[in-house]
This record gives sequence, structure tokens and C-alpha cells, in this order.
Amino acid sequence: MKHRLNYSKEDPNYVLLDEIFKIIGSRKSRTIIASKNVRNIEMMILSIKIVFVAIFFDITVEFVVEELKRNKKLRKFFEIRDQVPEAVQVSEFLSRFPSNTYVKIVNRILMTIKPVKKRGKRTFIVDATPVDLDYNIKRKKRYKKQLEKQGLKWSYASSYGFYIGFKATIVIEHESALPVAILIHSGAPHDSKIFDEVLENLQKRRIIQKGDTIIFDRGYYSYQNYQTGISKYKIIPLIFPKENFKIQKLKDTLTYPLRVFKAKKQEQQAKKLYNTLKMQLLEKIQNWKYYKHVRGKIEDFFKLCKSGLSLKKLHKYTPESAERTTILTVFLAGIIVTLGYNSKTALQKLSET
Repeated sequence: MKHRLNYSKEDPNYVLLDEIFKIIGSRKSRTIIASKNVRNIEMMILSIKIVFVAIFFDITVEFVVEELKRNKKLRKFFEIRDQVPEAVQVSEFLSRFPSNTYVKIVNRILMTIKPVKKRGKRTFIVDATPVDLDYNIKRKKRYKKQLEKQGLKWSYASSYGFYIGFKATIVIEHESALPVAILIHSGAPHDSKIFDEVLENLQKRRIIQKGDTIIFDRGYYSYQNYQTGISKYKIIPLIFPKENFKIQKLKDTLTYPLRVFKAKKQEQQAKKLYNTLKMQLLEKIQNWKYYKHVRGKIEDFFKLCKSGLSLKKLHKYTPESAERTTILTVFLAGIIVTLGYNSKTALQKLSET
């Protein structure tokens, strides 16, 4: 039996949710939401609050709505002055906006409440996780053509096996553990093939700058990706090497791109930057094991999302609702991190509660 949502000011869960609600309802957040062509801002904020509570306590939106109708104190906590919307109204309202709208809202709000420092060299960590839509494939076989009609695909992850769902790629800033980018991929494209897409997203949004270090796990491994990271994006792509990695082959791969020689005035400067990044990459990649504990921070973030906020299996059966829930789960986790739960120990404790 599900426990009732009995609101109490002393309950640590509601103390944390109160801080989260203040951020969602702030003037800055309202301005950001309005800038994304959302006319009914109050309904958007209330809908996000309802979804957040459902995620936080691992219950359904329907149950949260029924509890709001039952509990006057809970309605006051949600700042509901009029009627409580039905669960179907919440779902219908949220479905009006594409996933990309939520990604933009999430990214902007997170960057507003805790901006990533712009000065100095920074380190970012990239990783992806499978999102399983919890179809009971053992009880009923799902065929490819059936899934295509629903806009879904069979996917596979070496650590997960076959599943129906998609892949979520998240980028966090190392020092703050704050998610700075969320990318949703249909099915399960190989990590090495989305390497360029991830960096392009970060560059377009001016998250990464020259000389920053981006840490990737072995899934993104490719000699060409090392070259792309340095020559195209001017960053240090620290991709953890595989067993057959050869340092000499990497050195042979890392050569000046042809465009360096097109602008004579900047040629020396471009060569100097390229050589600096190359030298730093070679030094870091030979000591890559030292950075394993750094990369462990994103594993703790994923653990918070999956174990603490129930992202491991989603009870959603359309790509749109599943993507939206994933984005909002990462949003909730990101806000929790900004509230001070950004150390390895804190993230682990949260994921276990």
C-alpha cells in the first residue's frame, strides 16, 4: 500500500522539496519558462511540481493528484489556490511541448541558479545510460514492426542487455556535479558515434571553452575522436583507452588539420594551441587511471537518478512521455545537487534513501 502524502514542515523530505519548489516558482524560472512560448506559466509550474513529487516518492501522478484533493495542507504547500487539476489535465498540458523545450528550460534554469564558472580551465564528464520503458518482454514478445508504430526501438547495452527504450546522455561539470547538458537518443547508438554531437551541443551553448578537459569512458574510444576533440573543438578529449590502445598510433593520428595552414597570420598561434592540447592529452591519457575517481562522480549522479529517483525503469509507454520524464528527473537531480548535495558521499546517501 502506498503511504499517504502527509505534509509536515519537520519532515526532511518536505524541507528539501520546499527548497526545490522555491526554485521552480522563482521569478527567474518564470521568466525562462515564459521565454519558451509557454503562456500558462502557473500550470507549467504546478505540473512540474506534481511530476517532481511523483518522481521523488516513486508514485504516480494520479496518486499525487488524489492526495492533493484530500489534503488541505498539501494544497497549501503546492500553492494551489483554485481547483486541483486532474491527472489527465497535467499529462495533456505537458504533452503540448516537445522534449526540446524542456531541455532548454532545464538547462537555462540550472545554469541560472548555479552558473558554471567561466574563468580558468574546467573539467566536464560525459556518460550515457539506458532508459528502460519497463515492457514485460518475458511475458509478451514485442516485435520490431509493433514497436515502430509506437515510435520505439529495441536497444542493447552491454551492462544491461536488450531493452525497449532509448539512451540518455548527460554532461556534468566536475567541480559542482551540475548537469549542463542532456541529450536523448532513440534506440541505443554507439557512444563513439555521438561523440561529435555531444561536443557540438556543448560548443553551441558556449559551455566548453578552449583548453577544457572532457572525460569520456571507453565507449567513446576512437583514435579519430581524439583528433576531432583537439582540432575541431580545441579541448582535451580524455577518452579512457581500451586494452589494444597504442600510444604511438595516437601520436601518429594527432596531426595538424589542413585549415591551420589556410590563415597565415594565425598559423603559429594555431599550431602552438594544437601542440599544447596534444601534449596535455598525451600526458593525461598515460595517467588515465588517476582520473577514474573523477569520472566516478557522474556514476554517483546516475545512481541518484536511478536508485534515488526511480529512473531505472520508467512506467511510460510513449517516446514523448518517457523522454519528458527522463528530462524532468535529471532536472530534479540537478536542483538537488545545487542545494548542496554534490559530494560523492552526499550523492550516495541520497540515492540510498
